[in-house]
Amino acid sequence: MTDLHDETGTAVVIVGGGILGAVTAWELAYARVPCILLESMRFGQESTGKSAAIVRMHYSNPQVVRMALRSRQAFNDIPELLGVDPVYNRTGWIFLVDEHDRENAITNRAMQTAEGSHSVEVPLDELGEYLPGLSLDGITYALFEEDSGSADPSATTAAYVSAARRLGAYAYEHARVTEILVEGGAVKGVRVKGQVIACETVVLAAGGWSPALARTAGVDLPIRLTREQDVVFHTGAEAPPPMSVSAQVDRTYMRPLIEEGSSLLLVGRGFPKPYDYVTTDDCNWDLDQVFIDDVRTRLTERFPALRELRLRDGRVGLYSVTPDWHPLLGPVNEVEGLHLATGGSGHCFKLGPAIGAMVAGTILGTPVDYADIRDFRLGRFAAGETFQSTYGGNRA
Repeated sequence: MTDLHDETGTAVVIVGGGILGAVTAWELAYARVPCILLESMRFGQESTGKSAAIVRMHYSNPQVVRMALRSRQAFNDIPELLGVDPVYNRTGWIFLVDEHDRENAITNRAMQTAEGSHSVEVPLDELGEYLPGLSLDGITYALFEEDSGSADPSATTAAYVSAARRLGAYAYEHARVTEILVEGGAVKGVRVKGQVIACETVVLAAGGWSPALARTAGVDLPIRLTREQDVVFHTGAEAPPPMSVSAQVDRTYMRPLIEEGSSLLLVGRGFPKPYDYVTTDDCNWDLDQVFIDDVRTRLTERFPALRELRLRDGRVGLYSVTPDWHPLLGPVNEVEGLHLATGGSGHCFKLGPAIGAMVAGTILGTPVDYADIRDFRLGRFAAGETFQSTYGGNRA
């Protein structure tokens, strides 16, 4: 990082250059609010860049469904909105459900339809038309979202950062914030590489690094970090499944890694599963062979024709998990000027455009109409006003 620009006129400092920080910066810059985005490593390369980036509308709470709908539209509109190449892959998304959660999925779909999400129930004898070579073993229900799919997480984040810069925002990589400065219960600035940047508003969007930074402002965030792994396979002569898949029946998710190659498939484990709780200092960033073997077995039992899979590589990242697996958003009552955009719990890339608009709208005094950011406040846990999940755990 070169020396930071002299930002004496900065109104807002955004800490963290993943999808949430990048979209918030763009929203503020679009409203002509002076802002600076600070990323300790590289934009969109940590939890955001390691996201599976599956885009779906199937959530348990109406507000989150509306957030997902708005975000999907934003991903689709990015070429016109930001003046870049497409980042969205409209492959479709399919949900494969076992008997235990069949009625839950049916109930959820009815709520989502009422909120404007379109999906169809797929007869089991037609599933092969959507997913060639699929074994039907254990599947009792399936639904398909035609307009869903996936997005390129790194390219999406880079597009928002570049667009924010064109609108006048400053954005720096390798600019690690070490302290949020607070005096008299109010934000006064941040400290980065020995330099103080004065401001009266800070957006904390640093993912797994947010709890430590919040403590420098005297705020405790109820976030735990889990170590998450995804594997990327070459499928060889066999084409990968042509769409994003959440296989509740197998506790897996997958999508064709279109942005990196035509025969690549990204696969990970879904809820319920064991969680590996870590810190940012003690995380093992290497894939586990046991994990690779486990997802390979689950995948090839569901798609027997993929038995010749070859491992290409994988990724290890962090989920920043809150007690109800929903993010922490908006102002912190105890510290004037401190706003949260963190605690994504593995969901917030696909919700990123909506969240960025929510956080920026609160700062601008122009709240969005599709969700109430107060429901995502830090204080909801003490008030007993937490989100509930239809399926439990992180299948929010």
